Amino acid sequence: MPDEEQHTDKKGFLEALFCHIIWGLMPIYWKLVSGVPAFQVLAWRMVWAAVFVIALCVLVKRVRFLYLARDARALRTFFASGLIVSLNWGIYVWAVNSGHVLETSIGYYLCPLANIFCGIVVFKERLTPGQKLATALAAIGVAFFIAAHGGAIWISFALAITFSIYGTVKKRGGYPALPGMALESLLTGVIGVAILAIGAAFPAIWQFTPAMPSATAVSDPGLLAALLAGAGVLTAVPLLLFSAAANRVSMTILGFMQYIGPTLALLSAVFLFGEEFTFAHAVCFAFVWAGIAIASIEPLVRRARRDRAGSA
Repeated sequence: MPDEEQHTDKKGFLEALFCHIIWGLMPIYWKLVSGVPAFQVLAWRMVWAAVFVIALCVLVKRVRFLYLARDARALRTFFASGLIVSLNWGIYVWAVNSGHVLETSIGYYLCPLANIFCGIVVFKERLTPGQKLATALAAIGVAFFIAAHGGAIWISFALAITFSIYGTVKKRGGYPALPGMALESLLTGVIGVAILAIGAAFPAIWQFTPAMPSATAVSDPGLLAALLAGAGVLTAVPLLLFSAAANRVSMTILGFMQYIGPTLALLSAVFLFGEEFTFAHAVCFAFVWAGIAIASIEPLVRRARRDRAGSA
């Protein structure tokens, strides 16, 4: 039995690891389709993610989700969560292809602290001393960045806030993971189809986010179409891996592993895409990292104290 538990933990760890690696390396993929306007990439991503998730539900057969469509509360929940996560995706793709991968990295480092804020506002949770200090340190780092570097930090705020609100809406909904994801994908897929139809009739809408081709942008129409279809798989697979890992791995381990993605994005921004890592970036990252370290270590310290008290 211990061997089986160990195997299960290892499987969950690998699922979480691959999930965060995929998320961290996504900027490389978006650079390949940077010859397509970000708004159009978003629409295709919404459509193909829906196709992949619903096809998966059909193949599994045991997963039914259309019953949720008869629940008005479920429709409201997943329509809202779908719009919010689509906004997050759109900002992310645009930011990557406009040369702001560093700001996306800051945004996803800020996500845990934004989750704390949502917990206070929505679920009436109370800040621990470590969380208060972590939030203050992150605020200092961001304030310095705004003062020294300018307005690009809005990307970080937008990504952190939208992703945290997305998680909050899903948590309040309380619906099963895969059926809920399928209904959400169906709703966003319909919106994606509508956007593509409007874009076909009025191509000028794509110029809201004009294409900014990178050196690695794909120009072959067939390969580009395949990459746009693959964006749906790239969207759904890490979410499914994360859902599976959450059932096998402790929240502490998951908490630490969530920093793999933004770290890979940071490294890609500097060493692959040649973005300038300024002094303002360094100060901002240093304060945010310090806050993350405090917020992450505090629960471990409290648990160790409880264990010592219990064994005394």
